[in-house]
Amino acid sequence: GNTWSQKSYVIMMLSNCHEVKYAKVNRTMKDGSKEEFESPVAIDFYNKIMGGEDLEDQIANVYELNRKSCKWRKKVLFRL
Repeated sequence: GNTWSQKSYVIMMLSNCHEVKYAKVNRTMKDGSKEEFESPVAIDFYNKIMGGEDLEDQIANVYELNRKSCKWRKKVLFRL
């Protein structure tokens, strides 16, 4: 297992295909400056594959599906 803290929460990730090594990654800070941090290789690999964030969940949260005019089937289909 691998534990890594980013901001105020702790990420725990299990990986059987990556060793517990760290890679240098650049993060953009709130003021726009960039800083270099060490990140576990497994998390760096996940972020490269997922594009940094899980965009599907991010896009799905934009749409309001709690309307009565929206059929329940559409709500279920949209969340798949």
